[in-house]
Amino acid sequence: MRLHFALDFDGTICPIDTTDFLLETFADPAWLDIEARWQAGEINSRDCLAGQVALIRARPEEIDAALAGIALDPAFADFLQAARAIGAHVSVVSDGFDRSIRTLLAAAGIDLPVACNRLVQAGADRWRAEFGAEDATCSNGTCKCAAVQPKDGLAPPRVILVGDGRSDFCLARRADFVLAKGRLATFCAAEGIAHRPISGFADARAYLTTLHPAQGLSPAGSAGLVLEDLHA
Repeated sequence: MRLHFALDFDGTICPIDTTDFLLETFADPAWLDIEARWQAGEINSRDCLAGQVALIRARPEEIDAALAGIALDPAFADFLQAARAIGAHVSVVSDGFDRSIRTLLAAAGIDLPVACNRLVQAGADRWRAEFGAEDATCSNGTCKCAAVQPKDGLAPPRVILVGDGRSDFCLARRADFVLAKGRLATFCAAEGIAHRPISGFADARAYLTTLHPAQGLSPAGSAGLVLEDLHA
């Protein structure tokens, strides 16, 4: 059995929402009006992000300098090491933007596969949002459900989602188990989705102690894991 930890970025790996941070720092305040329309369900995430990014006015070096002051969850690196030690695949699945995600991961010395939206320079200080192949059933800029589908022709892995908010709701319904912060924990409880509430990656790291080699199967560090919470 293969195990895949699918990790949200904003509010999860990174304690703050980096997209909101960039908007608060560099965008015309009209971005809040677009946010209100998204919160009200009038527009989807893709349209919301496209409209908001168009309001940013900042040179690349200004964005990078602002991001330099942001730190990841202090327990994330330890979680990642422990997840890899049991043979799990780990990737970032985010409705945020590559410039923030890749910059902050690189600053922390972390290399992970990333599925996310793209922040593309459209002028000296102007930007546009670009998105991957659209799933007609998904309102996110990046379809997290599609991002965790295997591309190697093998059987789908067991997916454990680690997330915190609205962009994780769809994948939470399809994942085998969820480690949930904030609004996602509330959503999972209301929907009867198998989950464990967490406050950060220290809790997620503790969860890994519930994964152990199955009797007669491969040892830890390869395939063959019993996921106790999945069968609770």
